[in-house]
Amino acid sequence: HVINQVLRRLDMEIAETYERRHQELSALGSDPTGGMTRLLYTDVWKAGQEYVKAEMEAFGMKVQYDAVGNLFGRIEGKELPEETIMSGSHIDTVVNGGHLDGQYGVLAALTAMEYLVSTYGQPKRSMEVISLAEEESSRFPTVFWGSKNFVGEANNQEVAEIADANGLVSSLVFFAAR
Repeated sequence: HVINQVLRRLDMEIAETYERRHQELSALGSDPTGGMTRLLYTDVWKAGQEYVKAEMEAFGMKVQYDAVGNLFGRIEGKELPEETIMSGSHIDTVVNGGHLDGQYGVLAALTAMEYLVSTYGQPKRSMEVISLAEEESSRFPTVFWGSKNFVGEANNQEVAEIADANGLVSSLVFFAAR
């Protein structure tokens, strides 16, 4: 009986942490129709990545961006730091997209890892949360930009000069967003 009460309380704390993060991140790019728009390299996308970065840092993760804007938060493992368990997703959206697409994966991974570390201490293996730069292809005519760069499959020269619907070139937009 006492164990069930403790488990319910922990479930509520995890749910409250996730829900707070979900509400705060969802406010960045929300639109009057109930959807959200957070296109790659826009100010609102950058604000979203910075929000995730701040949540990672508040939890104690070592945080860094790669060259295309993928965001990584890491907790170093104490016994096998070279082995990494990674989870996450993306926070970019399609125009008028939903609240639970990519951002759920980023926030759920962050919340789960925070719970594990606060409950069990420093992990045996390293743990990382990734917030990928782009997966939706809603701004530039390319797909899986973040994950292709992460796994080394991207040809950056092929996309260096692609433009969005407003004629803004991807390489120029990215560097302006930094």
